Amino acid sequence: MPESLTQNEKIRLFREKIIKWYKEEGDRDLPWRNTGSGWAVLVASFLLRKTTVAQVLKVYEAFLKKFPGPNDLLATSEEKIKEIIKPLGIEHQRARQLKELAQTLSQKYGGKVPCAKDELKKLPGVGDYIAAEVLLSACNQPKPLLDRNMIRVVQRVFGIKSTKRRPHTDTELWRFAEKLVPTSPEDAKNFNFGVLDFARKICTAKNPKCTACFLKEVCNYYSELKNKHNIKFS
Repeated sequence: MPESLTQNEKIRLFREKIIKWYKEEGDRDLPWRNTGSGWAVLVASFLLRKTTVAQVLKVYEAFLKKFPGPNDLLATSEEKIKEIIKPLGIEHQRARQLKELAQTLSQKYGGKVPCAKDELKKLPGVGDYIAAEVLLSACNQPKPLLDRNMIRVVQRVFGIKSTKRRPHTDTELWRFAEKLVPTSPEDAKNFNFGVLDFARKICTAKNPKCTACFLKEVCNYYSELKNKHNIKFS
């Protein structure tokens, strides 16, 4: 990064560039990114495990039409649930997990999804990341979606390294990620989804597209790469 930039200036540029790119190139039409329903966000999170976005898109809207809330799913047998989600694989496990989730929401929260992190983490199968997804998308709370993809981007751009064997459990990294997220709920969503899409399309784990990257002028990883291999900015 240019040495004259302060960290706050770099954070501002990082936000602006990610949001601009997401609005132009991001996957903004994914239905779970455009919902205010905590249940819909939770369903998407559970369905997306160990499968692809393309596969989930085939069943997501049909699932929510059939089960618009936890109580609707509770009234249905696991066999019926498995029929809908079978294309995703491991349908026995998914159906059981969704049933457990719906049962907890129904019994402890009156069928509503809470908007408090501590309460969300009491739900079966919900950890820090899924809790942050619900808070961001359904509760309009600016939170970072700190999964391995965002961690990779943050570590590369800002040149920081977690000392934890499992970085997503690093409280210092979470605190830093929280500093990156805009305070506006809408900007926070665009920023988070932008980082995730950027990580998948450009800042990939292997063979990242560094020389074509719109963040290269502020990226610590690219700066080190440029100095090492004498790469010129294009």
